[in-house]
Amino acid sequence: MNTKRTITTLAAFATFQAAAFAQQAISSENQVISPEIHPDRTVTFRLRASMAKEVKLMGDWMPSSGWFPVAVPMERDSAGTWTYTSGVLNPELYIYSFLVDGLRVIDPSNAFVSRDIATLSSIFIIEGDQSDLYRVKDVPHGSVTRTWYHSPILDMDRRISIYTPPGYGTGGLDYPVLYLLHGAGGDEEAWLSLGRSSQIMDNLIADGMVEPMIMVMPNGNVSQDAAPGEGTQGYITPRFMVPGTMDGTFEKTFPEIMEFVENSYRVNEGRDQRAIAGLSMGGF
Repeated sequence: MNTKRTITTLAAFATFQAAAFAQQAISSENQVISPEIHPDRTVTFRLRASMAKEVKLMGDWMPSSGWFPVAVPMERDSAGTWTYTSGVLNPELYIYSFLVDGLRVIDPSNAFVSRDIATLSSIFIIEGDQSDLYRVKDVPHGSVTRTWYHSPILDMDRRISIYTPPGYGTGGLDYPVLYLLHGAGGDEEAWLSLGRSSQIMDNLIADGMVEPMIMVMPNGNVSQDAAPGEGTQGYITPRFMVPGTMDGTFEKTFPEIMEFVENSYRVNEGRDQRAIAGLSMGGF
């Protein structure tokens, strides 16, 4: 018997079986649907956890106690599926998670997740009014580039996210610039993943609510070259405050960012063609 060939065949068979089971789980009639958004804007959340003694739901639309919303208990059925249906929710983007016997977990039935510092949360959107800005619509789309610039003051290359409006790559126009700064614990990915800044800008431009512009989203943590997992420090744990945060160093390096943008992109010159905005730490 050819042992090597036999092992290879068994490995291939095992891989096929695993894929088949995964496909069956996806297409199974018993698949858990969560979240289920109803026409009346209530939402049903479900989690199959037959061995759990207690499951609670925690969402940012709920009353809070300190930094976190108060978790509400879910009801268990005979099959071990826990369920909770919310009240009517206003159009908005919401985040939530489950507490399973005290352990915080995301919704395994929901593929849509956002990261805030080191916390992963499941997300969903109630459509209508303001929340329509967060959706990907059938409108012209801009482009998002993650690129690197050199900081002589920090003596490192640093990663930065830059949005260019629809038509930038094929035209010759110059554009105004918006510098968008994240809050404490964020990075150059925060406004894109948590704030949905590119979707919002696409929709604002398409609706004629703003003129096309370039949007620059730097990393305000001067001890990092990039978001966790994207830089030379590897898979570091995101932290709320890192060395050098809010000590004035980032402000000293900010002209380097402006110089890079103005030398690398077609931007309008002049103070009245630049704007800066931020959240929390980014607003100081």
